[in-house]
Amino acid sequence: MKTFCRAAALAFAIAFSTAAFPQVALSPQIDDIQLDALGQTHAFRLSNQAKLPMHVAVSVENWTMDLDGHVSVTPATEQSLAPWVEINPTTFTVEPGQSQVVRYAIRPAVKLAPGEHRAMVFFTEQPSPADKAKPATLRAYFRLGAAIYGHVGPVQPRGEIVSLATSARAATFMLHNSGNATTRMLGQFALWQGKAYPHAGAITPTQLDADFKPPSGLVAYGRLPQDAVLPGAERRVVLEFITGKPLPAGHYVLALQGTLGKTVIDRSVKVDVAGAAKH
Repeated sequence: MKTFCRAAALAFAIAFSTAAFPQVALSPQIDDIQLDALGQTHAFRLSNQAKLPMHVAVSVENWTMDLDGHVSVTPATEQSLAPWVEINPTTFTVEPGQSQVVRYAIRPAVKLAPGEHRAMVFFTEQPSPADKAKPATLRAYFRLGAAIYGHVGPVQPRGEIVSLATSARAATFMLHNSGNATTRMLGQFALWQGKAYPHAGAITPTQLDADFKPPSGLVAYGRLPQDAVLPGAERRVVLEFITGKPLPAGHYVLALQGTLGKTVIDRSVKVDVAGAAKH
């Protein structure tokens, strides 16, 4: 299964800052593949939406993620996916308005253990000869990371919500994954005014359609954040109720429905915002 998720790109850096950001698109930015059938070819596509040619170098690294989702490169082992990823081409130039397909295959020289094995494919823009001739000129260079999640055999993501704290702005989850593959929360949330809560759980997925008309007392609703939780790791995930705004003083109920791996999420949590009248 291949997915595209800008929020899960996992690595994005700018070497220098200018008024114009590099206009580039990469798809997919997350690639889930099954490693039982080795030798298959997969591909990324990098598109140049700018007015100048882009010179790009491709590299593959092992990586991990911290509690807040920041990605860092780590040394690879023979069980890492990175040493066995074969890339073609590794350097190229993309003309304005054009795109470049970069193919890869996984050919491990060792038997990979059952479970998940990961690699990050970095696409790093290189200075052109004209850039090098003008060292005093500021220009933005991109570095995009595309994550490969490779699975051997059946995988078992086992997630749990360790804790859940709320504030006037957000709910903060502490998640733990005791399984052997990355997991994410999938589902929806609904924030109700306390007295309006229907005591019937959260809204259903069909009610998230564009033509859904929120009933009285429904303050906010939407999808649960799909931040990745790596195997054996913990992850702090923040669900902001209303973007950029705190809730007014009052009493609320946050209803959650969905899954985290094979764990079912079906719960409601009181959210009390300071200044609310007692009742």
